[in-house]
Formats: sequence, C-alpha cells, structure tokens
Amino acid sequence: MAQHELEAALQAEGEVEARQIWQRAEAEAAELRAETAQTLDLQRQAAANRRQVESAARHEALLSEARKRAQNCRLTAEDQMARRLKTLAETLLEDFALRGGAQLFQTLAEEIPDCHWQQIKVNPRDISAAEISFPTAEILADHGTSGGLEVQSADDRIRIINSLEKRLEHLWPELLPELFKEIRALAGDDESFT
Repeated sequence: MAQHELEAALQAEGEVEARQIWQRAEAEAAELRAETAQTLDLQRQAAANRRQVESAARHEALLSEARKRAQNCRLTAEDQMARRLKTLAETLLEDFALRGGAQLFQTLAEEIPDCHWQQIKVNPRDISAAEISFPTAEILADHGTSGGLEVQSADDRIRIINSLEKRLEHLWPELLPELFKEIRALAGDDESFT
C-alpha cells in the first residue's frame, strides 16, 4: 500500500505542481495579453496622434494655399480696378478741360517759367490761347493732350509738360489709395490698401 499511497501522493503533488505551473502560465499569459493590449493602445494612440498632426498640417497647408489664392485674386482684381479707374479718370480729363476752358489753360500756362520757348504743344482748341500767351513760339496741335501744354526750349535742353494727363500721372499714386479707401468703405471692407 505504501506504493499506492506513494503514487497517489506523487500524483497529487504532480497535479498541484501542474496546477501551479498552469496558473503561472495563465498569469504570465494574462500579463502578456495586458502588456500587448497596452502596447497596441499606445501604438493606436500614437498613430491617431500622427494622423491628427498630419491632418492638421494638411489643413494648414490647404488653408495657407487658399489664403494665397484669395490674396492673388484680390490683388488681380484690385489691379484691374486700378487700371479701369485710371482709364476712367483719363476719359474725364477732356470734360474737365472743356469745363475749365480758357481759364484752365491760362492757369496752367502761368505756371510755366519765363523763357524763350520755341515750341508749344496744346490741344487744338487751345491754339489761339497759346498764341496769345506765347506769341514768339511755334504752336503745335497735340490731340493727345486734353488740356494744358508742353513747352520746349530752342536748344531742346528744357522741356516742361504741364498737361492734365501729366498731372494725373503724378497724382495717381496718391489718388489711387484714397479711391480704394472710399470703394472699400462703400463695400464694407475695412482692409487698407497695400
């Protein structure tokens, strides 16, 4: 019986040991599953963070590109508007000259310093006024001048242009921002002209 009891004791001890080994293996497996789950969660979170950062970077790049396009579109529109406004202003010079008449021509002619001017270019309607103001000079009709005059000395060294077109050309850089300011105010746009 001792052998039978010995076998039973060894079997019981083996079963206890097997259960302990199994329990340790289960515990290690559970620990590995927990570590693996934690690692997977960290990897998922890192991947989600990378996607979020990449998405934010893409969003910012697209937003920046859209801003650039909008700015280019606005600049193009402002450039076209500036050209149209200048063309409109140039077409109004003729009306301005007609309303100013001889008095406007006389005022512009008086701004010219005294000199022996050889040649005077004026609008055809101002020829008689130019002949009175510059009796010794050659008076030429210039259809490109709506009002005012261009004078030239005998030696061709001095030339003065005091025409409405030249005045508009000189004043345009100052006028344009003011025009845009008024247009923006009418449109409800606060941005300043740059």
